[in-house]
Amino acid sequence: MHRYLLLLVLLIPCPGRGAEPVRVAVAANFRATLEQLNPLFQQQTGYRVVLSSASTGVLVSQILHGAPFDVFFSADRQAAFVVADAGVTTPRGQPFCYAVGTLVLAGGNGRLSQLGDPALSLAIANPATAPYGAAAMTVLERPEFRAGRDRKLLRGANVLQAYQFWHSGAADLALLPAAMAPRATPVPPAWHQPLEQFALALRPPADHPALNSY
Repeated sequence: MHRYLLLLVLLIPCPGRGAEPVRVAVAANFRATLEQLNPLFQQQTGYRVVLSSASTGVLVSQILHGAPFDVFFSADRQAAFVVADAGVTTPRGQPFCYAVGTLVLAGGNGRLSQLGDPALSLAIANPATAPYGAAAMTVLERPEFRAGRDRKLLRGANVLQAYQFWHSGAADLALLPAAMAPRATPVPPAWHQPLEQFALALRPPADHPALNSY
């Protein structure tokens, strides 16, 4: 995934001074990765990147209401196609899969059985707007975790806030993207819907040279 994005960076021509920045709407789970890639992008192309990060559902609402983004990195497939089907994107702006996410359980002793312990509080992203939150709720609905349904459940506005709940000690456990807790315990992919992450360009490449390689 990172190799592909770096290739895009190297293919973009260098602009002149005062070039218009690239405005990127990115789901909270992928923000940290783009923050690592942006310095190389700017070094290679001269373009500044302006990131706006929130849950996927919030970003979709902003885009459909006219927010001036150039690129959208969604945390799932459906949201990217909602934007594409709404007709607010360039004709070339067809969604493409840039990553397949992994849900992990952070905290505790690393055993997934802890999801059935009502004494342990749990943080997740808002399932109504965040794909990782929706996946977390699907996992929690499994019969073996029924005993944990009375636990304290903290719902963050996005995965970053869910991570902050856990990292600060406000929650004992958290269901998060693997990128946020790489040493945490992976949740079997069969336990929830696929976390295919899609992106698309929102403007015609002719309107912004930095988008030509997309």
